[in-house]
Amino acid sequence: MIVRFEKPEKTCTKYRKLVETAILLLKVCVLPIAMYLAWKSFCLSYYPLAEPSWKVYETRLMELPDSMGVHLLVFLGICAVAVGILKGLDMISGAGSGKQFSLDKEKVCRGMLFLACVWLAVIGYLYIRNHPYYPIGDQINTTAAASYAKDGTFDMFIKGGYIGMYRQQEGLVFLYEILFRIFGDFCYDVAARFHLLFLLITVIAGYSFLKIVAQAPLYRILYCLMMMFCIPYILYLPYIYGDLPSICFSMVLFWALAAYGREFRKRYLLAASIAAALALLVRKNIWIVLIAVAIGMVLLALEKEKIYPAVAGLCIILSAGVSVGMVAKLYEYRSGFEDDGGIPSILWLAMGLQETDETPGVYNRYQQSVFEECGFEREPAVQIGKEYISSRIEEFRENPAYAKYFFARKIQIQWLEPLFGSLGETSYNREEREAPEWIAELYYGKIHNLVWKCANYYQSIIYFSLLAFVLLGLFMKKAAPLGSTAWIPMIAVVGGFLFGIFWENKCRYMLPYFMYLVVYAPLGVGKLAETASGLISRYLGQSVRRTGKKSDDMAA
Repeated sequence: MIVRFEKPEKTCTKYRKLVETAILLLKVCVLPIAMYLAWKSFCLSYYPLAEPSWKVYETRLMELPDSMGVHLLVFLGICAVAVGILKGLDMISGAGSGKQFSLDKEKVCRGMLFLACVWLAVIGYLYIRNHPYYPIGDQINTTAAASYAKDGTFDMFIKGGYIGMYRQQEGLVFLYEILFRIFGDFCYDVAARFHLLFLLITVIAGYSFLKIVAQAPLYRILYCLMMMFCIPYILYLPYIYGDLPSICFSMVLFWALAAYGREFRKRYLLAASIAAALALLVRKNIWIVLIAVAIGMVLLALEKEKIYPAVAGLCIILSAGVSVGMVAKLYEYRSGFEDDGGIPSILWLAMGLQETDETPGVYNRYQQSVFEECGFEREPAVQIGKEYISSRIEEFRENPAYAKYFFARKIQIQWLEPLFGSLGETSYNREEREAPEWIAELYYGKIHNLVWKCANYYQSIIYFSLLAFVLLGLFMKKAAPLGSTAWIPMIAVVGGFLFGIFWENKCRYMLPYFMYLVVYAPLGVGKLAETASGLISRYLGQSVRRTGKKSDDMAA
């Protein structure tokens, strides 16, 4: 039996105040984040400096001042485009014109989605086909572990081995092992093509999510336009790691939960469970998303006055956790080495509170060094981490000005590098493949400067759109409220923001949360466009009435 809730405001009222209060609290939490990011993105950005060498690409971030006036003009230009799209939608549908010509707005939306997918497919394919990227560091270690495991060699799983220390990589190793069994060892080109497929799925899932939670065609058209020019995601396509798959599976999860909240069909619950499991396998920080899922599904249960949304949320989380646990047990059985958890997470937190080369929280191999010094034993390593964190907190208490500088700079580096580290992470190439000239220009020449500027404006548009969305949601009482499941990505963003304050400082880690914000940005710009269009129509209507009155008076 399918249960539909067309008008929840009339069918469920018992817990409405509680749900509304929780959503209001979420908006209040998001507001200072949105204000800070919007303001800072208009004032400054971080520019990646690099030596022009394909062998060694050592990057450092340089803080650059931005022109607030230019950023504001760009944002106002986007709002003007949104108003034009809104007026165009009214014209082609024949709304209020009395014309015979009429075009279905849904066909326009689907056409825009098709155009966005074709554009991204062409641009993405040309990019990954010509890019000579070759993985290093965690990427090459993870894929090597998958290749060795495929052949029955598990030396990297011993205590002190790469996987033995970084147990969070086992899910990705498992998926790469499947990929290598099908397409051959180290098939990085094939993986990049899968990333391109994931990009298209991300666009479609985000489009479908908006269609459920907001419905107005304008929002989906704006979303397609924004995704067409999402430069950081496109530049990460060759990157052999779990970041892009996790974004894709998370977006599918958000869509499935929104669809489940509307219709309560079991197939959406199944899709959400599979997406959550895959997302957690490729990136362990998806636990932040799963916590958001738990909160959102509890709110949905209160909104609908039914217990099974909360049970469904629990099932989704359990399915993801059990999947990861099964993979860990599988490798324990195959390798013969016990999974003791590897490097304790508290050591990453300790590293996140350190300052290296005047940069807060960057990777400095601290967690691995401490673990090695402790003989790869977790208990003494945990104790060292606790003691270091306590001493560091005491330093921040004694020097509040330094604490403010430390965390403010850390947040800015994470969120205000417009490319989110994509060029630095993808700058290593295969020796047997020479980089085309335009690829080299992308990293070191005029194309690089153009791409960075476009990404810089794009980032400020997303942040200011988020601020507009939150402010309008707080102060526009006539605005239609979004359902509980519509807020799950936003809850994840708040969790990711707080997580980034204490974890290792790397802007790449914030890319998933930035992509979640892209779903809300069309709502902010769209609502501003609707407000502006209403004011314009009202003004023109008054002008017409005044003109008509004068004409009548003259005729009399």
